[in-house]
Amino acid sequence: MSRFEKPVGHFAVPLIIFGFVSLLLGVATELMGVFGGLTGSLREVCLQGGLIFNAGMGLPDTVGILVTAAGVFGLVGAILGTPGGARRTIIGFSALFLTVTLIPAFAVWGIFWKPFGMILAILWGWLSATIYAHFHLMPCEGVAELPAENVIDLDGGLGTENYKRHSDGQS
Repeated sequence: MSRFEKPVGHFAVPLIIFGFVSLLLGVATELMGVFGGLTGSLREVCLQGGLIFNAGMGLPDTVGILVTAAGVFGLVGAILGTPGGARRTIIGFSALFLTVTLIPAFAVWGIFWKPFGMILAILWGWLSATIYAHFHLMPCEGVAELPAENVIDLDGGLGTENYKRHSDGQS
């Protein structure tokens, strides 16, 4: 695919759409209880390891929604604003790693973090933004807009002569 066959990508609208769809997917799967078994198993493993939890946190709770929204919108914005597939991959893996490290970080405070809805939201946002950025010329890649077609050259090939002399009747 040549450089000019891809359409020019945008930043704001895909950020909003991919961010909200990813957040909605994570919240909806947690509300439906899709990850109930995995969450219970993770909690049992932590309890057998000697951790004591005073509270539980994650999607669909308010704090879980805010943390997930920050993660998803940050990831999608970073993917759309970063040139290169390798860099986008590193950003995605970093976001997944940070999501998983929330489990022991919250466990220090005695809070059980339910990560699976957020992991799904991060994966979906990463996938959506990466596919969009791959098939579009993004502003971060130095593309403001495609070159205009059928434009008349204003210089007219006349060069840089001093035209003031010609208007005065001098040659």
